[in-house]
Amino acid sequence: MSQETTNDLLNQNDESSKKLSSGLNVLTILTFIGCAFWGILTLLTPVINKFLLGLIEKAQNSGQELPAKQAADLEKGKAALELASQNMIPLIVIGMVGIILSFVGALWMRKLKKEGYLIYIIGEITPIVGGIIIMGAVQFTGVFNIIIGIVIPVLFMVLYTLQRKYLVK
Repeated sequence: MSQETTNDLLNQNDESSKKLSSGLNVLTILTFIGCAFWGILTLLTPVINKFLLGLIEKAQNSGQELPAKQAADLEKGKAALELASQNMIPLIVIGMVGIILSFVGALWMRKLKKEGYLIYIIGEITPIVGGIIIMGAVQFTGVFNIIIGIVIPVLFMVLYTLQRKYLVK
């Protein structure tokens, strides 16, 4: 093998290894969109919480007889919202830390840095663990909360794990 052929192969490997895979590209774009969306929702949590508590109070004080299951669900929801209100600052801080870590991790993975994967994983796990420590299992009442709080983060962690082979730096 001549020196030119060796250099050509090395340059070709450098060029191909620096290219962002389409899967990683899509995942990071979705992560950026998700981080922006959840960042806004996290910062608006006090307003949303107050609004939802008002709706529950109206439903309970409407004078209409509610079925037992619906009344119990409203009471559970009210208890969860009150617990969140009592711990609003820690929940917002933990949520924003997770969002920032996820964003930075995705940004680094776009630059094909292996450390970005670990930062992203920590960013996804932090709000789950922090929320469980502060709120307990109450935060995962209902199918919607389970999907948003656990299924989607785990799905993205699995998808990023499948894309780790493209991280070269």
